[in-house]
Amino acid sequence: MRSVFKYLPALLLAAALDFASAAPIKPTLPCERPAYIFGGSQVLAEGVRDPGSNDLATRMKTFFQRVCGGDVRLEVIAEDDGRLLAATAGIAERLAAGQRSIALIHYPITDIESGTSVDALLQAYRRILAACSKSGSLCIIGGQQPVNAFTEEQTARQLDLERRASAEFGSNYLPLHRYFESESNPRRLMRWFDSGDGRLIGDLGHELGYLVYRRRLLELTGAAR
Repeated sequence: MRSVFKYLPALLLAAALDFASAAPIKPTLPCERPAYIFGGSQVLAEGVRDPGSNDLATRMKTFFQRVCGGDVRLEVIAEDDGRLLAATAGIAERLAAGQRSIALIHYPITDIESGTSVDALLQAYRRILAACSKSGSLCIIGGQQPVNAFTEEQTARQLDLERRASAEFGSNYLPLHRYFESESNPRRLMRWFDSGDGRLIGDLGHELGYLVYRRRLLELTGAAR
């Protein structure tokens, strides 16, 4: 039952943001910019009962359409179990060479799972954010997510990465681990958000992820309601 009480803030956040979005939004959201979501299996909606409806990417596209109208250019660029380290060069090249854009970068599991060091991931973040700065783009790098099967060492790397990235990159880094960790054991994924395998998040996890990303996006663009 204690986990229910930890979940209440997420429910309250969802209710508050949904209430706010029911009224007309007058944002400074740069609707003329193309938008991208880069990531791996979670961006591809693995673990969701109704892909194309309840997943993070679909929810975000619906939000952009509601705010900006029907001409939204939001492209999802992802591959199953993709790693950020392998994708960094392509992401940086696209963001640096293109026009001003909006980008969400969501790789919450696979790099730590494959043994990537915190220093290597921080360097990848620096390269991506330097490319964003070069093109005047707005970028949000998403943080880590608990996995039940992770060892203490893997979880320690996740938490060290969250701490160091938050300190270095400020609002361009979105620490996610604390939203999804179990109250009884921070190494474990909270069961409310678990798709059932202890690794991928389900529908409620995608809803919470969407709400947290949306809140940060609105903070960075100074959107007014």
